[in-house]
Amino acid sequence: MKAALLTGTRAAVPREIPDAVPAGTDVALIRIAYVGLCGSDLELYHGTSKYLRAGQTTYPHHFGHEWVGTIEEPPTGPNADHLKRGTVVTGSTMLSCHTCTTCRSGHKNLCLRVREVGLYDHAGAAAELLTMPAPALTVLDDTDSAEPRPGHVLVEPLVTVLEGIAKLCPSPGNRILVIGGGTMGSLAALVLASYPVEVVVLDPTSPAHLAHLGIKTVTGLPSTGGELYDAVWECSGAQSATEEALTCLKVGGCAVFIGVPSADTRLNVSELALNGQSILGVRHGVDHYPAAAEFIRQHPQQIDQLVDRVYPLTEVSAAFERLEQPRERPKVVLKIG
Repeated sequence: MKAALLTGTRAAVPREIPDAVPAGTDVALIRIAYVGLCGSDLELYHGTSKYLRAGQTTYPHHFGHEWVGTIEEPPTGPNADHLKRGTVVTGSTMLSCHTCTTCRSGHKNLCLRVREVGLYDHAGAAAELLTMPAPALTVLDDTDSAEPRPGHVLVEPLVTVLEGIAKLCPSPGNRILVIGGGTMGSLAALVLASYPVEVVVLDPTSPAHLAHLGIKTVTGLPSTGGELYDAVWECSGAQSATEEALTCLKVGGCAVFIGVPSADTRLNVSELALNGQSILGVRHGVDHYPAAAEFIRQHPQQIDQLVDRVYPLTEVSAAFERLEQPRERPKVVLKIG
């Protein structure tokens, strides 16, 4: 089957690899239509990824964890009757073991033996075929006219936003600052804007797509006398933004960290304690795939505003080069099928 691999630093190439084959009655074979590229993929491309540093993966690396496709071969085990051939599906990046202490306590996103699709211990989706366990799949469309769309790849990042909201539901009248107007920040702003709150996105480039979505943006914060926020959602992954997030918070406010800096950061813990502020780290919203799928079904035009360009698999190198560049819209997508 055709696939795209990262074979070294700044080397993304199409390759022929052996076909994916389901192993077990609870495993489905998926024909991939689209794969989204994100910051984690870019770090793998640059050779700076924590997965490479920790030895969890090596080159050649089979990437792709934001995806949509159709079921080629349904699972044959029990409790999978809803998964039919041709059904449009996506799947969880995190494949939880369901047996460790955290899984059994209801926290599958904190699984002690987790595998991550396209990151480590499970093949990525940047290929014509992908195997996935049935419990990790989410149906997006099972109608006779079902077709995957590029915007469907945004289910995966959206679930992390929904996990943040589940842990810190905004209160009416809150002022919320979202740092970063990329994919994650844009999705966070879209979801938060559905609450009775004020949402502002801080991004020095003032992304045009946010204005089209009716989201207020600022390119910088006042050096003195600026209003503070009830919550700050750090979605950029920039080291400086992470370190400065607390300076934008009200007394008693909460900083929600979704972006993951590539370098170590410093936070003023004394200031945090004296101001009664808190920090919330968001790992992954493994339990929120159905809700994310429903949000995307209800907001197709807004979601499509986040898609920049769609490249064929044969142009994977150009797709990564595009990912490195400033863009009018955040999400770069590979078309596989």
